[in-house]
Amino acid sequence: MPEERQRTDVISGNDPVASKFRIALDLMGGDSPEAALEGGLEALAQGINVIPVGDEASIERFKARAAKIPGLALENMDFIVSKSVISPSDSPVRAIRGKPDSSVVLGLTAIREGRAHAFVSAGSTGALVAGGVLILGRAEGVEKPGLGTVLPSSAGRGVFFIDLGASVDCRPENIVEFAVMGHTYASAVLGWSSPPVALLNVGVEQEKGNLLSRKAFELLSRAPVKFQGNIEARDVFTLDGGVVVCDGFTGNVFLKTCEGTASFQLQTIKREVTRELRSKLGALLLRPTFSRVKKILDYTEYGGAPLLGLKGTVIKCHGSSGGKAIANGIRAALRCVEEDVAGKISRTLQAGATN
Repeated sequence: MPEERQRTDVISGNDPVASKFRIALDLMGGDSPEAALEGGLEALAQGINVIPVGDEASIERFKARAAKIPGLALENMDFIVSKSVISPSDSPVRAIRGKPDSSVVLGLTAIREGRAHAFVSAGSTGALVAGGVLILGRAEGVEKPGLGTVLPSSAGRGVFFIDLGASVDCRPENIVEFAVMGHTYASAVLGWSSPPVALLNVGVEQEKGNLLSRKAFELLSRAPVKFQGNIEARDVFTLDGGVVVCDGFTGNVFLKTCEGTASFQLQTIKREVTRELRSKLGALLLRPTFSRVKKILDYTEYGGAPLLGLKGTVIKCHGSSGGKAIANGIRAALRCVEEDVAGKISRTLQAGATN
C-alpha cells in the first residue's frame, strides 16, 4: 500500500473529489442498496474520493445521482463493476474463492493492487474477514485479525470493544494483539488520549477466569498499552473512552446478548407505554428524553466496525445501516488511512516481539 499519510481536510480547487486517498464502497452489501448509494454520495460531496463497487445497474444509478453534485467531473471518477454478490448464507471462504467477480472480492482486490486505499461494506461479515485474510493478508506481527466497534458509555464518549467474532479461537498472545489494535484505533481514529485497556472477565481479580484469561492478563500487564486489569460485563459501559478486549467467541456472545436485551427492553417499554391513555400522555412529555436516549444508543454515529490487523483498511458497516452510517463508515476508513492505523499496529507488535 502506498505510504501516503498527508491529511485531506482541506478541499482544493473546484472539484469536490479532492482527497488523494481512494475509498472503495460496496454498493451491493447490506439490507438496503439505497443506503450505500446515499452514503457514498454524501461522502463524495464532502470531498472524499469514493470508488463505487457494484453491478452495472447500481453503478449507473450512482453516476446519475453523482452528476448532480456541483463541480464534480464524472470522468475523473473510478468505478468497479461486479457481476455477483456474496450473501450472508454463503460459506465465506468458498464464496471468496468461488466468486472472484463479487463486489467484496473486487473491493478488497482494489486495495491489494493499489487502486484503493480502503474498503467499506455492509455485506457479509464472514466474507469480509475471510477475504481480508486471503486477499490482503495479515499485517506483519499479527497472527489473527480483530473486529471492533464503539459501544455507548455512561459518560458519552463510548467504549471500543474488540474482538466481536473475527477470531473465535484465540491464544493469549492474540488478546494482546487485539489490545494493541484497539488502543491504536481509539487513539488515532477516535481521538481518545491514552485510552485505558481492560480485559473482559468473570471477575476483577487477577486470578479470576479461565486459563486463557489468566495468561492474557499476565501478558497484557507487560504490553505497550495502558492496561488497567479485568472488567466484568456489567461494567463495560462505564469505561468511557476506554478499550475492552476478549476473544472473538466471548465478544460475539456479549454483543448479541446486549442487542437482544436492548431489543427486549425497548419492546417492553413500547408495549407498556401504549397500554393506556395516561401512559401515552406521559410518553408525549418524555419524547425529548427518548430522542436523546436514541441518539446515545445510535450506532450510526461511530462509523462502522473496523477489521484490524490486515494489510489494509476494511470497515464493516451494520447490515441495516442507513446512508448516514455508511457515510460515517467511509469517513472512519479515510481517517484510518490518513493516520496509517494498519502500519502503526504492525510496527507496535513487531517492536514488542523483538523486546
